[in-house]
Amino acid sequence: MAYLDILAHVRPYGSIEPVEVALRLGGRFDARVTCLYALEDVARMRAILTENSAPLQTLIERDYAAAAEAERRIRSLAEREGVDLAWSAYEGDAADLIAIVSRLQELVVVGKTEPGESWGVVEEIVTVPTGRPILVVPSTGPFFDTGKSVLVAWNGSAQAADAVMRGMPFLTGAERVVVLSGSEDREKLPPATPRPEPDLMAYLQRHGIAAELRRTDVSGSAAGSAILDAAHDVSADLIVMGAFGRSRLREWVLGGATRTVLDYMHVPVLMAH
Repeated sequence: MAYLDILAHVRPYGSIEPVEVALRLGGRFDARVTCLYALEDVARMRAILTENSAPLQTLIERDYAAAAEAERRIRSLAEREGVDLAWSAYEGDAADLIAIVSRLQELVVVGKTEPGESWGVVEEIVTVPTGRPILVVPSTGPFFDTGKSVLVAWNGSAQAADAVMRGMPFLTGAERVVVLSGSEDREKLPPATPRPEPDLMAYLQRHGIAAELRRTDVSGSAAGSAILDAAHDVSADLIVMGAFGRSRLREWVLGGATRTVLDYMHVPVLMAH
């Protein structure tokens, strides 16, 4: 079981660690890595300035040159890893472009919102139901063996189950898997007596994964802290969890545990919604 097509978002500034993680995974899974560079400023200014205006032409020249330099640097890294690399540079909003390009990708790798940023690509795409798992990578690294020791945050929800299903290439290859089981569930389902409870431990065992079980009773933002604490306690290098959002508007209002983990994560986090 493997990811054969991986999409990596290339930021025009900040850490390149998310791209390096994507390339390392490309080498591990023998996958093709597609790097996406979004020229957001050019797209915005085209809507404001006339095509032949000097400021627009200066911006186009600058940003396309930056994209070309990023491509040269990343192609060099891909050659070092022996990874098949595809490069895409488009004008437009990064989250919109990721949603389109990821349609034929099996894993999307993006960087954590940098300190000082009020909003980032992660917040825009992590709760959009694209059907693609999102691997969020912190700026600090390096993360050489992502997925060797995995913590699964489990509450029986559809989002958590989706994260597990889409994280199976990591889980089946992990040396250690720990399930942190909680009780918080946001789903509104018809009453049933007794209510069916998905048995994650049995599911993992059928797939040859001998997971360890831990339990927690906390909820909300405290659940996020419990997830991060557990990841630290078991030396996890990857967290697998569902993502929750309370709004269908573009400005997503993230659930408490999701927000806490995204704010304070210290290892990569695989999320699904």
